[in-house]
Amino acid sequence: MTIKSEAVSRLKELSEIITKSRVAYFNYNRSDITDQEYDHYISEFAKIIAKYPELADEYKVLDQVGAMPNSKFKKVKHLTPMYSLSNAFSDKDIYNFLKQIRSFLDLSESKSIDLAFEPKIDGLSLSLIYKNGALFQALTRGDGHIGEDVTENARLISDVPLSIPVKIDTLEIRGEVYFPNSTFSELNEELKRKGGKTFSNPRNAASGTLRQFKSNKNRNKNLCFFAYSVGNAPYHLADSQAMLLKTFNDLGFKTNDISKVFTSIEELLQYYEKVFSMRTELDYDIDGIVYKVNDFRLQQRLGFRSSSPRWAIAHKFPAEMSITVVEEIEIQIGRTGTLSPVAKLKPVNIGGVIVSSATLHNRDFIRGLDNKGNKIRDGADIRKGDWVTVYRAGDVIPKIKDVDISKRNSTSGAFFFPDLCPSCGAEVKIDKTDSAIRCYNFQHCEAQVIARLKHFVSKKAFNIDGLGGRIIEEFYQKDLIQQPADFFRLESKSKHGFNFIEFLGKGWGEKSLKNLFHSIEKAKFIKLDRFLFSLGIRHIGENASQILAGYFGSWDDFYNAIKAGISKNDRHFLFEIEGIGQLMVTSLVGFFSDFKEREKLEDLLNYVKIEKFIKLSKIETAITNKKLVLTGTFNAFSRAELKSICERQGAKVLTALSSKVDFLIVGQAPGSKVKKADELGVKQIYEEEFKGLIDYNL
Repeated sequence: MTIKSEAVSRLKELSEIITKSRVAYFNYNRSDITDQEYDHYISEFAKIIAKYPELADEYKVLDQVGAMPNSKFKKVKHLTPMYSLSNAFSDKDIYNFLKQIRSFLDLSESKSIDLAFEPKIDGLSLSLIYKNGALFQALTRGDGHIGEDVTENARLISDVPLSIPVKIDTLEIRGEVYFPNSTFSELNEELKRKGGKTFSNPRNAASGTLRQFKSNKNRNKNLCFFAYSVGNAPYHLADSQAMLLKTFNDLGFKTNDISKVFTSIEELLQYYEKVFSMRTELDYDIDGIVYKVNDFRLQQRLGFRSSSPRWAIAHKFPAEMSITVVEEIEIQIGRTGTLSPVAKLKPVNIGGVIVSSATLHNRDFIRGLDNKGNKIRDGADIRKGDWVTVYRAGDVIPKIKDVDISKRNSTSGAFFFPDLCPSCGAEVKIDKTDSAIRCYNFQHCEAQVIARLKHFVSKKAFNIDGLGGRIIEEFYQKDLIQQPADFFRLESKSKHGFNFIEFLGKGWGEKSLKNLFHSIEKAKFIKLDRFLFSLGIRHIGENASQILAGYFGSWDDFYNAIKAGISKNDRHFLFEIEGIGQLMVTSLVGFFSDFKEREKLEDLLNYVKIEKFIKLSKIETAITNKKLVLTGTFNAFSRAELKSICERQGAKVLTALSSKVDFLIVGQAPGSKVKKADELGVKQIYEEEFKGLIDYNL
């Protein structure tokens, strides 16, 4: 297996585990993996994407924040999104963070950038909304866009002021709710005495307490809150992060007294080491340090990526390891046919989390080779029965770091990748595009069909409640569902006399069936980007789906363009779209050219209503909804910053010129695009004029 095939296989594995852990963490107050594991898995995902950006949309998890709330609490949309932070795990990552900031803002090394240093509390993010100084609402993070209304419980936290001496119409103050270590053991002892379920760590205790539907006054009073940011317009209160924390204190909020501001990155990293060594002395858990650009004016210019700010990063603490036995090596098959090896381990406790499986990445990793064919683990392969060191620092399922050859059974044999698909028996082959070992029996491989059905109903796609993996497998085996449209035919079967309860047996009743049909009916109305994602087209993940939806706007426009392009053998219009690369175009054309896929799609379209994609723009300017191409270098901002500004104002930034482009934005040393714009009749706008169009006043 080649390097790229390993990357594809690993991304699939990572995305599935990250999603599961998010749901457990944010909705069930349960840590299936440790925070360090989770963060390192995210880090590994990001590194793979950085190396193979064309794979970014096959399994997209970096743009997701938290998980969609599923509790009884009222769901409320945040005033502004509650973003997560990008993670760093080494000093080098921090230097790169600062380097990227300088590059984005086009600042020289001589220009100092102050960084605010704040401990990353291992608790539950909370947004407090004050109306004219009075606490109006308290919301959990949720999925970053929609949170749970926990106002009544938050009012019981002594660190949350019910009123503040600021008469701003709407002020959103964000921070972290945590359960003190000093009272955590007392809480678990109390729960044990009452026969209740104990919490595995203070973070879960904080989440479980705040998200109790029936509040417990005594337990809620044990919760604490540190304020650390403002969700909407922090400039109303301060012009820097350091000043904001001081203002919070003046308003009656607690802030972390470890926080400082550093100009020297060397001093900042020294302080990181100091805090790391003293963390056991604190009365709250921290899993790292957050660094923020201190100047709010620079924060505003840097802006946000799809799910994280460019001006902040979390420097995580090191992870943990443990030793256990490989009980089995299994091959799992994903929805695109990729064969992925997984080690089934004798369960072991690593940092409070029970680990029972670990990724084996690919065939070469099992053999003891890295992506370039060099030896890893001194060339030791991995076999059933081996004693292995499991590394828990952040891979969707933990990684195997080393093998103890001295404990290996002399009768053990090397593991060999199968030549035939374990699910359908078809011959497996190496994919020439990414070198993954893949089963190409896409339409008739049971494992792939079931995996695609699971993807179709997943949270980021049709989001049909009540259809978990086990139920979909059961429905498939009983021939109730073979393709996506079948989900929407289930209720009609019931209306025509089919007895689901009798057919499905144990676990099903009138209420559960009614709830399922209700969820399916509700899912018939779906946004364009989610619909595109639900189709499970290879390399077309969540981000690519949003790019396509934002570009075409409606399903009809997209579908008609795709069909016309296929009939004319013209793919050029797809290559014009910023963020859509060769592999994505090939996958799109391949999917919509496939007669069987088109047949299933046309069937599905009889049951669903696809809503237009509305790309919200915070600012309406002369470039909103316009197509732009950038050329040359600019004085006021870097190319990356200019692209970000244009997209925030609702423009489509393309890479190639055509007659459909509205403006060519011209900087210094523009090159051949100016001549081509003349030939095509595309209007050219130079930097100073363009500043006026975008209302640039920084």
